[in-house]
Amino acid sequence: MGSLPAKPDAPLDHDFHSAWGSVYTNRSTVGDKDILPLWQQYAVDKGAVDRKYHSILSEYTELFRKVFGGYYPISMHAHATDSLMPTTIASLILNTAATSPLVLDSETLRPKANEKPEETGMRVRDFALNFLGWTETHVLSPTFVVADNIYGAGYGPLAHASKEWETSAIASGPKPIVVNMREADEKTLNAQFAEAKAKGAIAVVFDMVSTEDGLVFTPEKFGLVKACCARNRLLLIVDETMTAMRCGAPFAFQRPEYAREGVEYQPDLVIFGKGIGVSGIAISFDGVTTKGLTYTKEEDIRQTIRYWRALVSRPIRLPILLEALSILRASVDENWPEQSERIGEAIRDVLGELDPSTKEPGAVQGLGAVIAIDRNIALQYRIMCAIRRRSPWARLLPKLSSTSADREGLMRQVFGQESKEQRQLLSQEAEKCDAIPLWCFVCGIESTEKDWCRKCYLSSCNNELNTNTKLSQLIEYSRLRIQPTTANAVKNLRYERDGTSLDV
Repeated sequence: MGSLPAKPDAPLDHDFHSAWGSVYTNRSTVGDKDILPLWQQYAVDKGAVDRKYHSILSEYTELFRKVFGGYYPISMHAHATDSLMPTTIASLILNTAATSPLVLDSETLRPKANEKPEETGMRVRDFALNFLGWTETHVLSPTFVVADNIYGAGYGPLAHASKEWETSAIASGPKPIVVNMREADEKTLNAQFAEAKAKGAIAVVFDMVSTEDGLVFTPEKFGLVKACCARNRLLLIVDETMTAMRCGAPFAFQRPEYAREGVEYQPDLVIFGKGIGVSGIAISFDGVTTKGLTYTKEEDIRQTIRYWRALVSRPIRLPILLEALSILRASVDENWPEQSERIGEAIRDVLGELDPSTKEPGAVQGLGAVIAIDRNIALQYRIMCAIRRRSPWARLLPKLSSTSADREGLMRQVFGQESKEQRQLLSQEAEKCDAIPLWCFVCGIESTEKDWCRKCYLSSCNNELNTNTKLSQLIEYSRLRIQPTTANAVKNLRYERDGTSLDV
């Protein structure tokens, strides 16, 4: 797409945490030959680039639509959790209905020059509520239906669904309605959705790969949920914060096995994350609910997007917009979805060779380059993972670079004993700039332990509760023979694997 000649990928390392999966590449995207001049101009004449803001945003929107198969990035947010606020979703879909061709092309519904604005607003609002099957409850106290295995969110209403007490303790807002979507049949699911709709639910939210345990939402269940959403006039929202680009398709539900299920229905909204430059909400105008709004002309689509974005000062800051555009262009040049399949296959092969137990059914979960394994195994091979303190699963979220698909490189620089050399190079680099490994290798949050392991390039957090939890958990691991040399620090544990002692 016009990028500069590709530079070699950075060497592999054992950071499969990747900032909770939000870092897709270690390669700088600033070098894109079409974007670089804008960065250079921004450094000396910010105003000149500011004057191009709307054209750059339009270019980004169009490229996003092409990359993600007809989904438009309508609403941008600082964090994916901000996108998953029921009130935000309710306002967004009300705006989309109120500015749809059903209203603006209607002699009876569209604004009239000789009427009061209040009269126009009330008429259009009544139409939107009727179209969506909403009452005042859906407007004043909207909530979601969520799958029982969804992570939830770090704060806000969906934090009620979290299994981590630290998260659920700070939850606020209406509780989501939790439904077992994995096991429910059509009759049960339809009844649960209907009951939820009557209580104020406006949408069904789930992820294609569970952030809890890596289980994959089956194509058959995906088709069933879409049909039940359509029947109950519930928006269908797929959370692709972790899975976009990583699962063999731009969005995981666009894989062939999912695309074949219920082709007449598509998710209305998709939540995307910082991995593609910015978090936000993408909308399809061919969705379960949005299809009925009859957005068939591109000018109508662009108009409603402009109306929504006009409600904020700027949808996205210019430097972030430039980076997001560069990342999208890199994803096309390097074909990240296809790359993710090769990466996932290579990592699963390496795990199978090192630990035959991972070949057992259910031992490795996930899709493509979203991989969930027993946390014991992740600890055994000293991998920094996206992991939760109380979960038995660890998520491997590698960078989407060609080196991550190199089986020999994975053995030499990540999983094997020969990775010691690479780890020590990382340690030397960190010490020069007074840095430490980014993530606690046991619970996944920011590491803070200054006396970290220089041999394995690993650190932990200093939270006393976490330390006690880690010790009790680590000592129980059946795959490792652990001899704690002190009672108060993970760094002093002595591991023995396959007859070889390794000091951490």
